Amino acid sequence: MIKTYLITKEQLQEDIPLEDWQSLVKDDELLWVDVRAYTPEEVETLARHFGLHSVAVDSCLDGYRRPHLYEFPDHFYVNLTVLENRKRKRTEIKPTELHLFVGKKWVLTLSQQEPSPAVDEVLNEYRETPALCERGPMHAVYLLLEYLVESYFPIVERLDDDADELETAMLQHADKRSLARLFDLKRVGFELRRILGPQRDVLATFARRDFPFIRSEQNVYFQDVYNRMIRIFDIMDTVREILSGSLDIYLSAISNRLNEVMKVLTIVATVLMTLSFITGFYGMNFTHLPWLRSPNAFRNMVIFMIALTAAMLWWFRRRRWL
Repeated sequence: MIKTYLITKEQLQEDIPLEDWQSLVKDDELLWVDVRAYTPEEVETLARHFGLHSVAVDSCLDGYRRPHLYEFPDHFYVNLTVLENRKRKRTEIKPTELHLFVGKKWVLTLSQQEPSPAVDEVLNEYRETPALCERGPMHAVYLLLEYLVESYFPIVERLDDDADELETAMLQHADKRSLARLFDLKRVGFELRRILGPQRDVLATFARRDFPFIRSEQNVYFQDVYNRMIRIFDIMDTVREILSGSLDIYLSAISNRLNEVMKVLTIVATVLMTLSFITGFYGMNFTHLPWLRSPNAFRNMVIFMIALTAAMLWWFRRRRWL
């Protein structure tokens, strides 16, 4: 469904006819067209009224694409990544797109999803302060980019918290469950970098290139959004280091645990080998052996072996082998 908004200095008007938009929109006013769950017919209608380039139109009609920006003589097109902040499914990331066309006096937003929090938030800001239209269409672009970047922070910060909790758990007890959780977090971190990397490149383009619709005083706003995006990647780099350290902790814990087991088994084998030597020695077919004919031979031999075992364990402990 196509919704149209004419933003003037005094108010925000809805349901503006597209056929007469050029005569209705004056200087320092902004026409905003928002389409949710759009159809190919609606995209073709917008392309006809605003002269959208066919390459950008095809990009809207295709499936999910990495963020990219196309610049044309009288407008430009950019598709932005939207991430849902799912609290229950922390290891599932499903990106969607927000398509954005910007001209000298108009902004088009197209989303395949029916709810579009970014667009709703910015439109509400224009309802409260319609005089923002004097800053031109690029100010609306800045507000959309700012909202999207801010929506990434809870996802990345939650990943950072999960990595910290996993590291603490690894220090206390490293097991296979913790290892599986570690690889899940590494996969999420990799997916976030893969998804948000192209978005960072688009923001860098806004911050470093001169667009005909960007006023000189607005450059600092786009640089600020780009710096926030860099902050997100700094957090993800920290998460990657934490997870790598947690993997080292797991491998060290497993190695230490194996060493402890091998040490105990070696001590047990040494004790049993000594006792087996004694029992084997007295099992030989000789007639003259100490205590062999004694009536208390069994008792004496058991006491001797117990004392020998205690002496060996005392020696191992003194040498800090046990």
